[in-house]
Amino acid sequence: MSTSDRGAARPGVAAWKVTSDDNPLAEEFYRSAIRDWYGVSHVDPHKPFFTDNRIYQFGCYVIGRGRSVGQMLVRGPEEIRRSGLDSVAVMLDLAGMKGDVDGRDVNAAPGSFHLRDLARPSAFRVDAVDAIVLAMPRDRAPAWLVERNIHGLSIDGTPQVSRLLTGHLMSLLEAAPGLSVEEGLASIEAALVMVERAFRGTGNLNATQSEAVYQRLRASAVSLIDQRLHQPDLKIDQLTSVLGASRATLFRAFASSGGINLYIRQRRLDRAREALRARQGRYPSVAEIARAHGFVSESHFSRSFQAQFGHRPGALQNPAPPPPPGDPGSIRYDLLLGRIGRADG
Repeated sequence: MSTSDRGAARPGVAAWKVTSDDNPLAEEFYRSAIRDWYGVSHVDPHKPFFTDNRIYQFGCYVIGRGRSVGQMLVRGPEEIRRSGLDSVAVMLDLAGMKGDVDGRDVNAAPGSFHLRDLARPSAFRVDAVDAIVLAMPRDRAPAWLVERNIHGLSIDGTPQVSRLLTGHLMSLLEAAPGLSVEEGLASIEAALVMVERAFRGTGNLNATQSEAVYQRLRASAVSLIDQRLHQPDLKIDQLTSVLGASRATLFRAFASSGGINLYIRQRRLDRAREALRARQGRYPSVAEIARAHGFVSESHFSRSFQAQFGHRPGALQNPAPPPPPGDPGSIRYDLLLGRIGRADG
């Protein structure tokens, strides 16, 4: 029996379409809704404004297609800080773009593929928005996709593997509503293999030795780390003992994150920030959150937090309440931000 039969888990979905024909404040709603994702400017004044998006979540992956009028999109330090994403993305740009990606010039024709690190800046101008984006948390991405030099890499859509990948992604989005989560995951993993082959063919990426082994080891280590983040004395030796791997092998598995110790520190800070955002008023306290995430003291946590995010833990404000009726509640970029990195549907 196919996994798509009745009873199989279905992907999460979010969709919206807002136009100035239906709502004269459509552009204002769009700018407000997308502010944690991109800063928007130079919106094409000669065309009626619209934004049309459909997004699916399969496990930890989010894939969707977005369309809109021409505009300038900037993802700078403020957007990176507000969104809090530590994710990477593959983009199929069906309209073409020009811009700068953290110092790397991009001048790409329609049909091009781009690689993006969502924790690093980018700015680009498009005559129209029409893109398919596949995003995933850094710690669940293939090892080659989190190498530092990938941010801003582009290839055109004319090589055979690129054309196959374009067809694959278009078919995946068309079939997504009827796929089970398991079928969607298999299709996305196949797409990532095709993306790797396409970009390795450019000579910009180097093969990663024993990549599959390291990827599986990393996934197991991440699960174990998450279970033990509250332990201040969490040591690498504890992980190697449970996982049956040498220290050298474990270090190689986390090389793309700057090493396992840096990964554990970043994971603690990210989880602590989530706890700060979720608290009611000043409860629980910063000290309680620090202890619950493995920091030996509030002062140590505060210094580490400020070094990472640019402000003290106590300065982090709770999310704004949902917009009242008539505000941009139908434009749900918050759903996209929330879905990336969540493994549940």
